[in-house]
Amino acid sequence: MKFLRNTETYVFALGGLGEVGKNMYCIMHNDRILIIDAGVSFPDDELLGIDYIIPDYSFLKENEHKIDGLVITHGHEDHVGGIPWLLKTVKIPVIYAPKQAASLIRKKLQSRDHNIKYNNIKEYDHNTKLKFKYFGLEFFRVNHSIADSHGIKITTPNGVIVTTGDFKFDLTPIGPAADFHKIAKIGSEGVKLLISDSTNALEEGFSISESKVDEALGRIVRKHNGRIIIATFASNIWRLKHIIETCEKEGRKIVLWGRSMNNSIEIGIEAGYIKNKSVFV
Repeated sequence: MKFLRNTETYVFALGGLGEVGKNMYCIMHNDRILIIDAGVSFPDDELLGIDYIIPDYSFLKENEHKIDGLVITHGHEDHVGGIPWLLKTVKIPVIYAPKQAASLIRKKLQSRDHNIKYNNIKEYDHNTKLKFKYFGLEFFRVNHSIADSHGIKITTPNGVIVTTGDFKFDLTPIGPAADFHKIAKIGSEGVKLLISDSTNALEEGFSISESKVDEALGRIVRKHNGRIIIATFASNIWRLKHIIETCEKEGRKIVLWGRSMNNSIEIGIEAGYIKNKSVFV
């Protein structure tokens, strides 16, 4: 640590670069560290018997007295799945997370797999502002396949850092639109470092809008009179909401399958995203 200068702001990744999953960034200035996300990745065929791959937390353990907190961009496993192992290893004073991610984290910690008591998860939204010794945080909404996804503007003594979280630009999303005006304003004021994460961002053209997917789902439900089996990511709460509303409109009933799906529906009902409880068998 002797090579570090107190006047410099350091940004480094403990996971998530050159790989899919295990996302974890650290921003450090002088004696303070801010952690962004704490994900896992999943093993390939060469890692038989391995369930999860987590980052090496050794540096954070050695410097845990410097940690201001952990900030979560959204609730996907590659961004929150490592939290139980992080909390078992390192003292984290506070976790800031958007509503759906916060609910998913609480359920994960309380599960039989972990049974961790941690009572300092604080929820934020796109209007929240946080202030630490050297870091100021503001948030902006982005569109992604999970609700409550956010990017973060981090003001440091050496300029502004922006991390987008996972996102795509969707001009006709299901759910709230991205904060395009806020994003543009942040850009016009100047960004020293952009940490961006968007699948297929280097491919030309546009990815399909979520509203187009939902139109197709609606046509399928209306067309077929028999049983329909739909497989989808449990975390995609807006798609689940549309499926539920479409089934209610067409006089259908829904049977859920899988622990993750049950958890997501329960969280969606608790958060007010899903209001059609009577449609479930």
